[in-house]
Formats: sequence, structure tokens, C-alpha cells
Amino acid sequence: MTTTTSNAWDASIKALYVVAEKTDFSIDVLDLNLPFDVLADVEIGENINEFATRHEARVSIVNLSTGTRVAVELGAEDLTPVRDTPRRTQLRVPFGALANSQSGDVMQAIASYKVNAGAHTDVSYAFSEPFVVGN
Repeated sequence: MTTTTSNAWDASIKALYVVAEKTDFSIDVLDLNLPFDVLADVEIGENINEFATRHEARVSIVNLSTGTRVAVELGAEDLTPVRDTPRRTQLRVPFGALANSQSGDVMQAIASYKVNAGAHTDVSYAFSEPFVVGN
């Protein structure tokens, strides 16, 4: 898990974790046949939030056992700018069942995060804790 501190003109992923589908419960072992979600806890500083119109997380699932990317999804939401208030929220990115993987493979989610705010754009990234796939 990668954490950073956002200042008034920053946006960042505070935490990234793999969870059971449609829940907030993190997983250590993922069934290969089940869909799952990746949650990004994000923070947008109060100044950039005054102009923020969209944020998105591009999440890849990497098989650490084979050194290959096995899935990639984009999660995005339109935002309404808010004055003088930082934004702390979650961005959920759904995934289907993993293909091209075997029981016992070690995986990790990697995400880039981008906020569009008028003429301003801010980006950050984060890694999840590794997890194992099984069946």
C-alpha cells in the first residue's frame, strides 16, 4: 500500500486494495472464477477540488509469479467542484474473473490516478498489498 499526503493543490491515492465484489472487505486469496473490485481511497486537496470535474483510476492486475499484466480496467467519475473543501472518497473499479492465471499465483493491483480540474491535472499512483489466487 502506498500512502502520500495531499496539499491544497494535490490529488492522490491514499490506499489501494483488492476487495470481494461489491464489498469493502479486503481479500488475501481470490477465487479465480469470481469477479472482484479494487478500491482506491483518494483525496483531492481543497484548492484543486474547486475546479475538479473528473477523476479516474487506471488499474492493472499484475501476476508477480509470471511478471505479466493479466487485466486492466478504468474506473472514472464526473465530479462537481466544491469550494474550500478537500474531497475524501473511494473510487471502485470492478473486474471480472481473472484469466491467464493459475491457482497459487501471486498478484498485485497497480493504479495510476488522475484528476482533471480545469487547466490543472494532477496524477499519482499506488500499489496494493500482494494477494494469491486459488480455486
